[in-house]
Amino acid sequence: MEPIKEEMIPKRIKKMRLERNMTQKELADAVGVSKSYISRIENADTAPPVGTMIALAQAFGVEFNAFFEAEDPEACLTITRKAQRPAVARDNMASSKYEHLALNYPNRAFEPYIIKSQSSNQPSQPNQHKGEELLFVLKGRVEFNINDQAHILEEGDSIYFNANYPHYGTCLSDTGCELIGIIYNGSISNGKMDPHKDNY
Repeated sequence: MEPIKEEMIPKRIKKMRLERNMTQKELADAVGVSKSYISRIENADTAPPVGTMIALAQAFGVEFNAFFEAEDPEACLTITRKAQRPAVARDNMASSKYEHLALNYPNRAFEPYIIKSQSSNQPSQPNQHKGEELLFVLKGRVEFNINDQAHILEEGDSIYFNANYPHYGTCLSDTGCELIGIIYNGSISNGKMDPHKDNY
């Protein structure tokens, strides 16, 4: 299935909110943001970061990919071609683009991305959400900050961390940076992963 166009995502968020008879204030309280921020998202005045999209999905009681396309409940695998990776959100790395690697797979326990970032003078905004993350640097040099501690990551380095703490990254390379990022926001129960529950 083809993902929906990026400009349709704000309309889908608004539609989900109205289907649940939620006000913008109620949704904002559930997500942990301001009412004006929800209004800006629905009016396509701002692109919410991945952490906010995860919180919106939890507030609506849906999977993350519900914002992007209809699911095929029978799918047991998905292949994402290099030229067809959908850009789904901008996050806490300034001047960055997230390309999803498994958007067609239903009921995912993980959200895997290729993150492409350019060196920028723009300040990076801290992000935090429930769950855990893994970042692996494919190209470039990155300064990654978590819980007010800075860490320099070179090509081939990785970092695994508790995403409940404020975190953000900055590309330090003039030629740009490229990373693999994997977000896990579920829990493990009886040896099985449950993507519908939080870790913390």
